[in-house]
Amino acid sequence: MEIDRYNEQTMIQYLLSSLPTEETERFDELCFIDDEFSARLSAVENDLVDRYVNGGLSGENLARFNSYYLASPIRRRKVQTAQAFQTLAGRMAATGQLALAPSSSQTAAASKKLLPRLTFLSGFLSYSRLLLTSAAVMALAGAGWMVVELSRLREQVDRAQTRVITLERREKELQELLQEANSATEKELERLRKEKDLVERQLAMERQIAQSQSPGLPVGLGIISFKLPAPIRSSDQVLTISTPPGTGTVVLEVELEPDDYPSYNAVLLTQEGRKFAGWRRNNLKSKAMDGGKILEIVIPASRLKSKAYLLEVTGASRKGVVEGERVYPFRVEKQ
Repeated sequence: MEIDRYNEQTMIQYLLSSLPTEETERFDELCFIDDEFSARLSAVENDLVDRYVNGGLSGENLARFNSYYLASPIRRRKVQTAQAFQTLAGRMAATGQLALAPSSSQTAAASKKLLPRLTFLSGFLSYSRLLLTSAAVMALAGAGWMVVELSRLREQVDRAQTRVITLERREKELQELLQEANSATEKELERLRKEKDLVERQLAMERQIAQSQSPGLPVGLGIISFKLPAPIRSSDQVLTISTPPGTGTVVLEVELEPDDYPSYNAVLLTQEGRKFAGWRRNNLKSKAMDGGKILEIVIPASRLKSKAYLLEVTGASRKGVVEGERVYPFRVEKQ
Protein backbone atom coordinates (compact mmCIF):
# COMPACT_ATOMS: atom_id res chain seq x y z
CA MET A 1 0.00 0.00 0.00
CA GLU A 2 1.50 3.37 -1.00
CA ILE A 3 2.36 5.75 1.80
CA ASP A 4 0.51 9.09 1.98
CA ARG A 5 3.48 11.41 1.94
CA TYR A 6 1.45 14.32 3.45
CA ASN A 7 0.19 12.30 6.43
CA GLU A 8 1.23 14.20 9.56
CA GLN A 9 1.65 11.11 11.73
CA THR A 10 3.88 9.47 9.11
CA MET A 11 6.00 12.64 8.91
CA ILE A 12 6.40 12.65 12.70
CA GLN A 13 7.57 9.02 12.53
CA TYR A 14 10.08 10.05 9.83
CA LEU A 15 11.36 12.94 11.97
CA LEU A 16 11.75 10.57 14.94
CA SER A 17 13.36 7.81 12.77
CA SER A 18 10.53 5.32 13.40
CA LEU A 19 9.87 4.42 9.73
CA PRO A 20 11.25 1.35 7.90
CA THR A 21 14.41 1.86 5.84
CA GLU A 22 12.68 1.94 2.42
CA GLU A 23 10.12 4.52 3.56
CA THR A 24 12.87 6.62 5.18
CA GLU A 25 14.86 6.65 1.93
CA ARG A 26 11.75 7.72 0.02
CA PHE A 27 11.16 10.64 2.42
CA ASP A 28 14.85 11.60 2.07
CA GLU A 29 14.39 11.80 -1.69
CA LEU A 30 11.18 13.83 -1.42
CA CYS A 31 13.00 16.42 0.70
CA PHE A 32 15.12 17.28 -2.36
CA ILE A 33 12.73 16.89 -5.28
CA ASP A 34 9.41 18.13 -3.82
CA ASP A 35 9.36 21.68 -2.42
CA GLU A 36 5.75 21.31 -1.30
CA PHE A 37 6.62 18.22 0.69
CA SER A 38 9.70 19.92 2.18
CA ALA A 39 7.61 22.92 3.29
CA ARG A 40 4.97 20.66 4.81
CA LEU A 41 7.64 18.62 6.61
CA SER A 42 9.18 21.81 8.06
CA ALA A 43 5.78 22.91 9.36
CA VAL A 44 5.17 19.51 10.98
CA GLU A 45 8.65 19.61 12.52
CA ASN A 46 8.02 23.11 13.92
CA ASP A 47 4.76 21.91 15.50
CA LEU A 48 6.58 18.89 16.94
CA VAL A 49 9.31 21.07 18.46
CA ASP A 50 6.71 23.51 19.88
CA ARG A 51 4.82 20.61 21.45
CA TYR A 52 8.04 19.40 23.04
CA VAL A 53 8.93 22.88 24.35
CA ASN A 54 5.38 23.30 25.73
CA GLY A 55 5.43 19.82 27.33
CA GLY A 56 2.90 18.37 24.89
CA LEU A 57 4.80 15.18 23.99
CA SER A 58 4.44 11.89 25.90
CA GLY A 59 4.94 8.17 25.60
CA GLU A 60 6.97 6.77 22.70
CA ASN A 61 7.12 10.11 20.84
CA LEU A 62 8.71 11.80 23.85
CA ALA A 63 11.18 8.92 24.28
CA ARG A 64 12.16 8.97 20.58
CA PHE A 65 12.45 12.79 20.67
CA ASN A 66 14.88 12.65 23.61
CA SER A 67 16.92 9.68 22.34
CA TYR A 68 17.03 10.36 18.57
CA TYR A 69 15.92 13.89 17.72
CA LEU A 70 18.02 15.63 20.38
CA ALA A 71 21.07 13.50 19.48
CA SER A 72 21.79 15.87 16.58
CA PRO A 73 23.49 19.21 17.39
CA ILE A 74 21.49 20.89 14.61
CA ARG A 75 18.18 19.65 16.05
CA ARG A 76 19.22 20.73 19.55
CA ARG A 77 19.85 24.24 18.22
CA LYS A 78 16.38 24.16 16.64
CA VAL A 79 14.83 23.34 20.03
CA GLN A 80 16.90 26.08 21.67
CA THR A 81 15.66 28.54 19.03
CA ALA A 82 12.06 27.57 19.77
CA GLN A 83 12.62 28.01 23.50
CA ALA A 84 14.21 31.42 22.96
CA PHE A 85 11.37 32.44 20.64
CA GLN A 86 8.81 31.39 23.25
CA THR A 87 10.63 33.38 25.94
CA LEU A 88 10.81 36.48 23.69
CA ALA A 89 7.12 36.27 22.80
CA GLY A 90 6.23 36.01 26.50
CA ARG A 91 8.34 39.05 27.36
CA MET A 92 6.82 41.10 24.52
CA ALA A 93 3.29 40.20 25.61
CA ALA A 94 4.03 41.11 29.22
CA THR A 95 5.58 44.44 28.22
CA GLY A 96 2.55 45.39 26.07
CA GLN A 97 0.13 44.68 28.92
CA LEU A 98 2.13 46.77 31.37
CA ALA A 99 2.32 49.67 28.95
CA LEU A 100 -1.46 49.77 28.43
CA ALA A 101 -2.56 49.12 32.07
CA PRO A 102 -4.24 52.21 33.64
CA SER A 103 -3.32 53.51 37.14
CA SER A 104 -6.61 54.23 38.95
CA SER A 105 -5.00 55.60 42.13
CA GLN A 106 -2.94 58.15 40.24
CA THR A 107 -5.99 59.22 38.24
CA ALA A 108 -8.10 59.79 41.40
CA ALA A 109 -5.37 61.85 43.05
CA ALA A 110 -4.87 63.95 39.97
CA SER A 111 -8.61 64.55 39.70
CA LYS A 112 -8.80 66.01 43.23
CA LYS A 113 -5.85 68.30 42.67
CA LEU A 114 -6.81 69.43 39.17
CA LEU A 115 -10.62 69.72 39.65
CA PRO A 116 -10.68 73.53 39.13
CA ARG A 117 -8.87 73.11 35.82
CA LEU A 118 -10.78 70.02 34.67
CA THR A 119 -12.77 71.88 32.07
CA PHE A 120 -9.62 73.42 30.58
CA LEU A 121 -7.75 70.10 30.43
CA SER A 122 -10.60 67.88 29.30
CA GLY A 123 -9.91 68.56 25.64
CA PHE A 124 -6.18 68.06 26.13
CA LEU A 125 -6.72 64.75 27.97
CA SER A 126 -9.00 63.48 25.24
CA TYR A 127 -6.36 64.33 22.66
CA SER A 128 -3.67 62.65 24.82
CA ARG A 129 -5.75 59.49 25.14
CA LEU A 130 -6.10 59.43 21.37
CA LEU A 131 -2.32 59.71 20.98
CA LEU A 132 -1.69 57.00 23.57
CA THR A 133 -4.22 54.71 21.93
CA SER A 134 -2.66 55.28 18.52
CA ALA A 135 0.81 54.63 19.93
CA ALA A 136 -0.39 51.43 21.59
CA VAL A 137 -2.00 50.25 18.35
CA MET A 138 1.20 51.00 16.44
CA ALA A 139 3.28 49.19 19.06
CA LEU A 140 1.03 46.14 18.88
CA ALA A 141 1.13 46.24 15.08
CA GLY A 142 4.92 46.45 15.17
CA ALA A 143 5.07 43.56 17.61
CA GLY A 144 2.75 41.53 15.39
CA TRP A 145 4.90 42.23 12.36
CA MET A 146 7.99 41.19 14.32
CA VAL A 147 6.31 37.93 15.34
CA VAL A 148 5.37 37.20 11.72
CA GLU A 149 8.87 38.04 10.50
CA LEU A 150 10.49 35.88 13.18
CA SER A 151 8.18 33.01 12.26
CA ARG A 152 9.14 33.34 8.60
CA LEU A 153 12.86 33.41 9.40
CA ARG A 154 12.46 30.47 11.73
CA GLU A 155 10.70 28.46 9.01
CA GLN A 156 13.55 29.19 6.58
CA VAL A 157 16.17 28.17 9.15
CA ASP A 158 14.24 25.01 10.01
CA ARG A 159 13.97 24.03 6.35
CA ALA A 160 17.69 24.52 5.83
CA GLN A 161 18.47 22.52 8.97
CA THR A 162 16.18 19.69 7.79
CA ARG A 163 18.07 19.49 4.51
CA VAL A 164 21.42 19.51 6.33
CA ILE A 165 20.26 16.62 8.54
CA THR A 166 19.10 14.69 5.46
CA LEU A 167 22.44 15.29 3.75
CA GLU A 168 24.36 14.15 6.85
CA ARG A 169 22.33 10.93 6.96
CA ARG A 170 22.87 10.30 3.26
CA GLU A 171 26.60 11.01 3.58
CA LYS A 172 26.88 8.46 6.40
CA GLU A 173 25.05 5.83 4.32
CA LEU A 174 27.32 6.48 1.33
CA GLN A 175 30.43 6.22 3.50
CA GLU A 176 29.27 2.84 4.83
CA LEU A 177 28.54 1.62 1.28
CA LEU A 178 31.97 2.85 0.15
CA GLN A 179 33.72 0.99 2.98
CA GLU A 180 31.85 -2.22 2.12
CA ALA A 181 32.71 -1.79 -1.56
CA ASN A 182 36.40 -1.20 -0.77
CA SER A 183 36.54 -4.32 1.40
CA ALA A 184 34.86 -6.43 -1.30
CA THR A 185 37.19 -4.97 -3.93
CA GLU A 186 40.30 -5.82 -1.91
CA LYS A 187 39.11 -9.41 -1.43
CA GLU A 188 38.36 -9.74 -5.14
CA LEU A 189 41.79 -8.33 -6.06
CA GLU A 190 43.50 -10.78 -3.72
CA ARG A 191 41.56 -13.66 -5.27
CA LEU A 192 42.49 -12.51 -8.78
CA ARG A 193 46.17 -12.21 -7.83
CA LYS A 194 46.21 -15.78 -6.54
CA GLU A 195 44.39 -17.03 -9.62
CA LYS A 196 46.80 -15.11 -11.88
CA ASP A 197 49.84 -16.60 -10.10
CA LEU A 198 48.40 -20.09 -10.50
CA VAL A 199 47.65 -19.58 -14.21
CA GLU A 200 51.12 -18.13 -14.85
CA ARG A 201 52.73 -21.11 -13.13
CA GLN A 202 50.66 -23.57 -15.14
CA LEU A 203 51.49 -21.68 -18.34
CA ALA A 204 55.21 -21.74 -17.58
CA MET A 205 55.04 -25.47 -16.93
CA GLU A 206 53.18 -26.05 -20.20
CA ARG A 207 55.81 -24.08 -22.09
CA GLN A 208 58.63 -26.02 -20.45
CA ILE A 209 56.85 -29.26 -21.28
CA ALA A 210 56.42 -28.19 -24.89
CA GLN A 211 60.11 -27.34 -25.19
CA SER A 212 61.22 -30.65 -23.69
CA GLN A 213 58.92 -32.94 -25.67
CA SER A 214 59.79 -34.60 -28.93
CA PRO A 215 58.16 -33.20 -32.11
CA GLY A 216 55.54 -35.93 -32.30
CA LEU A 217 54.41 -35.75 -28.67
CA PRO A 218 51.28 -33.59 -28.16
CA VAL A 219 51.02 -31.13 -25.26
CA GLY A 220 48.37 -31.73 -22.63
CA LEU A 221 48.91 -35.42 -21.83
CA GLY A 222 48.74 -36.62 -18.25
CA ILE A 223 51.25 -34.93 -15.92
CA ILE A 224 52.54 -36.44 -12.69
CA SER A 225 54.81 -34.69 -10.23
CA PHE A 226 57.36 -36.08 -7.72
CA LYS A 227 59.63 -34.43 -5.20
CA LEU A 228 63.28 -35.52 -5.06
CA PRO A 229 64.74 -34.72 -1.63
CA ALA A 230 68.28 -33.49 -1.23
CA PRO A 231 70.71 -36.45 -1.32
CA ILE A 232 71.92 -37.82 2.02
CA ARG A 233 75.10 -39.91 1.95
CA SER A 234 74.05 -42.25 4.77
CA SER A 235 70.62 -42.99 3.28
CA ASP A 236 69.97 -45.97 1.01
CA GLN A 237 66.37 -45.06 0.27
CA VAL A 238 65.52 -44.53 -3.39
CA LEU A 239 62.35 -42.79 -4.56
CA THR A 240 60.16 -44.96 -6.81
CA ILE A 241 58.16 -43.18 -9.52
CA SER A 242 55.11 -45.01 -10.87
CA THR A 243 53.85 -43.81 -14.24
CA PRO A 244 50.32 -44.99 -15.03
CA PRO A 245 49.10 -45.44 -18.61
CA GLY A 246 48.49 -42.12 -20.38
CA THR A 247 51.27 -40.31 -18.55
CA GLY A 248 52.87 -37.83 -20.95
CA THR A 249 55.14 -35.83 -18.64
CA VAL A 250 57.01 -36.36 -15.39
CA VAL A 251 57.83 -33.26 -13.31
CA LEU A 252 60.64 -33.64 -10.77
CA GLU A 253 60.85 -31.05 -7.99
CA VAL A 254 64.52 -31.30 -6.99
CA GLU A 255 65.46 -29.89 -3.56
CA LEU A 256 68.59 -27.73 -3.44
CA GLU A 257 70.64 -27.53 -0.24
CA PRO A 258 72.17 -25.06 -0.37
CA ASP A 259 71.20 -22.87 -3.33
CA ASP A 260 74.62 -21.39 -4.23
CA TYR A 261 74.52 -20.84 -8.00
CA PRO A 262 72.70 -18.51 -10.39
CA SER A 263 71.89 -21.43 -12.72
CA TYR A 264 72.16 -25.22 -12.90
CA ASN A 265 72.70 -28.03 -15.41
CA ALA A 266 70.96 -31.41 -15.23
CA VAL A 267 71.59 -34.70 -17.02
CA LEU A 268 69.77 -38.02 -16.76
CA LEU A 269 71.97 -41.16 -16.34
CA THR A 270 71.23 -44.83 -15.93
CA GLN A 271 72.28 -46.19 -12.55
CA GLU A 272 74.04 -49.15 -14.13
CA GLY A 273 77.28 -47.76 -15.50
CA ARG A 274 76.16 -44.10 -15.30
CA LYS A 275 75.37 -43.96 -18.98
CA PHE A 276 73.63 -41.02 -20.66
CA ALA A 277 69.87 -41.73 -20.81
CA GLY A 278 69.05 -39.33 -23.62
CA TRP A 279 67.97 -36.23 -21.66
CA ARG A 280 69.90 -33.09 -20.66
CA ARG A 281 69.03 -29.48 -19.76
CA ASN A 282 71.26 -26.45 -19.11
CA ASN A 283 70.78 -23.00 -17.57
CA LEU A 284 67.97 -24.04 -15.22
CA LYS A 285 66.84 -21.47 -12.63
CA SER A 286 65.86 -22.29 -9.07
CA LYS A 287 62.55 -21.15 -7.59
CA ALA A 288 61.15 -20.76 -4.09
CA MET A 289 58.77 -23.37 -2.70
CA ASP A 290 57.76 -24.36 0.85
CA GLY A 291 60.42 -22.16 2.44
CA GLY A 292 63.28 -23.56 0.34
CA LYS A 293 64.63 -23.65 -3.22
CA ILE A 294 63.93 -26.25 -5.91
CA LEU A 295 64.67 -26.99 -9.55
CA GLU A 296 61.55 -27.84 -11.50
CA ILE A 297 62.69 -30.41 -14.10
CA VAL A 298 60.27 -31.62 -16.77
CA ILE A 299 61.05 -34.95 -18.48
CA PRO A 300 58.89 -36.56 -21.21
CA ALA A 301 57.57 -39.90 -19.96
CA SER A 302 58.66 -41.47 -23.25
CA ARG A 303 62.32 -40.97 -22.22
CA LEU A 304 61.88 -43.08 -19.07
CA LYS A 305 61.88 -46.88 -18.84
CA SER A 306 61.25 -49.20 -15.94
CA LYS A 307 64.70 -49.01 -14.37
CA ALA A 308 66.91 -47.10 -11.90
CA TYR A 309 68.17 -43.63 -12.81
CA LEU A 310 70.52 -40.97 -11.51
CA LEU A 311 69.74 -37.27 -11.96
CA GLU A 312 73.08 -35.44 -11.93
CA VAL A 313 72.80 -31.71 -11.09
CA THR A 314 75.75 -29.32 -11.29
CA GLY A 315 75.95 -25.63 -10.49
CA ALA A 316 77.14 -23.03 -13.01
CA SER A 317 78.95 -20.02 -11.54
CA ARG A 318 78.60 -16.52 -12.95
CA LYS A 319 81.82 -17.11 -14.91
CA GLY A 320 80.37 -20.28 -16.44
CA VAL A 321 82.43 -22.71 -14.33
CA VAL A 322 80.59 -25.97 -13.65
CA GLU A 323 80.98 -27.32 -10.10
CA GLY A 324 79.05 -28.53 -7.05
CA GLU A 325 77.87 -31.89 -8.40
CA ARG A 326 74.84 -33.50 -6.73
CA VAL A 327 73.30 -36.87 -7.61
CA TYR A 328 69.63 -37.77 -7.03
CA PRO A 329 68.80 -41.49 -7.40
CA PHE A 330 65.25 -42.65 -8.28
CA ARG A 331 63.55 -45.64 -9.89
CA VAL A 332 60.79 -45.65 -12.54
CA GLU A 333 58.10 -48.34 -12.68
CA LYS A 334 55.78 -48.08 -15.66
CA GLN A 335 52.36 -49.59 -15.14
